[in-house]
Formats: sequence, structure tokens, C-alpha cells
Amino acid sequence: MISSNFHPEVVVGIAKGGVIPAVFLASAFRVDFYPIKLSSRKNEVVVREKPIWYVRPTADAKGQRVLLVDDICVAGRTLEMAKKSLLENGALEVRTATLAVHGNSILPDYFAIKTDDCIIFPWDKETLISQKRIMNPEYQAAIDEIEKDI
Repeated sequence: MISSNFHPEVVVGIAKGGVIPAVFLASAFRVDFYPIKLSSRKNEVVVREKPIWYVRPTADAKGQRVLLVDDICVAGRTLEMAKKSLLENGALEVRTATLAVHGNSILPDYFAIKTDDCIIFPWDKETLISQKRIMNPEYQAAIDEIEKDI
């Protein structure tokens, strides 16, 4: 979908979840990859309503066509903040891409699926607690909620 009408010169991935698909896309397009981080979370716990910057965009995106990637778009605030920052810092054009998007979200330019269902991404399915691998507590809570309704 992306390559049919856009050829990025740089791919920027939003950490953490967006880094994995962004690295894949940067390799596929044979362009440089750069990470950024802005989030409402700290150590996987939501600690604020609005995302804040932890790692800002590189100056290497200046004058470039940028593909901005995240794993999921729930409301769109993170993508919008990141896109705005990239443009303010001189990116020539910024298009957004996610693997999934929730129903009431601002839509990215490109996405694979639109659903309000719980999506379990393989890179954060499990977590380590007391040196044991367990299901990510957020996913487990969502699964438990779904099973109550069955």
C-alpha cells in the first residue's frame, strides 16, 4: 500500500511498539531508520493523560520525506504530536502508518486493520516478573474481561 504512492527517504518509529514495524519498513525501503519516544506511559503504566517527549526526532529528517510508524493508533495524539514535531523541524513531508487503528481514532495515512478488539502483538505478549515469563498483565486483563462475557 505504502509503496504504491509514497517513497520515504527516512522511517521514524515511535518507541516502543512502533520501532519493530518501522525497522522492517526501513529495511524494505532501504532507507535510514530513527527512533523517537513520546508516551503517556512510564514503565508501561499510564501516568499522564497527554503524551510527553522522551526522545525527540533527529535533525536528519530535515528536508526528507518521512514515514512515521507506530504499532497501533488508539486516539491519534501520539502520531499527531510526532508528525507536527517532524514538520516543525524541517521534514519535507510526513506520512503516518500503523499496523492497527481503533474505530474512533484519527486515521493514519496507512494502516493494516481497523478494530476495537484487543490486539496482542508478539513483541509484548509476555513480560518477565520475578524471572518468570507471564502474559502481559494488560492483555491478561482484557482476555479475562472478554471471557466474562462469554
